[in-house]
Amino acid sequence: MGVDWRELLRAYQADHVSGAMALAHQAARILEAWAQAIPVERMEELRSELEALLTTLHAAHPDMAPPLHLGAAARQALAEALDPLAARAALSAAARAFWERLEAHEEAAARHAAALLRGARTIMTHSRSGTVLRALYFVAQESHRLEVICPLAEPGGEGRRMAEDVAAQGHSAVLLPDLVALQWLPEVDLVLVGADAWEAEGIVNKVGTRAIARLARAFGRPCWVVTVSEKRWLPEAGLHPARRPAPPPRSAEQARWFEFVPYAELTGLIREDGIALGK
Repeated sequence: MGVDWRELLRAYQADHVSGAMALAHQAARILEAWAQAIPVERMEELRSELEALLTTLHAAHPDMAPPLHLGAAARQALAEALDPLAARAALSAAARAFWERLEAHEEAAARHAAALLRGARTIMTHSRSGTVLRALYFVAQESHRLEVICPLAEPGGEGRRMAEDVAAQGHSAVLLPDLVALQWLPEVDLVLVGADAWEAEGIVNKVGTRAIARLARAFGRPCWVVTVSEKRWLPEAGLHPARRPAPPPRSAEQARWFEFVPYAELTGLIREDGIALGK
């Protein structure tokens, strides 16, 4: 019996700890399982059901860009299919191809980021980026151990799991409350964070990233972002939620989890093709 796509979807919707790359993998698995299980026999109905699924995937994590790219790939696959049977096969293949491409791009980006880490002894990160973890893994494979400052990253507290993952690789992880972690910025060699989305003017990442970037700049410490092309925010999605005007929150429930950071406050953007922006 195949994987129940509904169970995968429920887990995806409830996941508020994983980074954009892990969630993109989950979304691709959901699409593939859905395409194999959907019983519709008419193309019009299949298109309608696909749009409903893609809307649900995006709505679960509206700050993340990869589901938008997965949706574009799925729509293209469906447009080229002649009948529902061919469409289901094409959608499954598109989901697998999307993840394979994403995996290859993440590995390349992480290797570029690892090159920056080889000369460092102490770094800071923020939230739980799978691409940052992968860069740290490549460095650990070379027997180079780092001290990694991991802010707790509230709300959500993804820094706790990040610290556990970093320590499991053999690095020294220091988990600290967000404001306390900022005291380390004069001591670190660099800051390396991931991104949930990027666009022409900046990136979107976990709230707190902008404060870290600004203080790193004030102390003369580089702040790098490692990402992939599949995290580019698509213009047809409109203005990113993190860029939409909103009043200051009056409760933790109202707080935004993600924020926009302009490139002017960052040292550079590292992608699968190398440094895409830098001073």
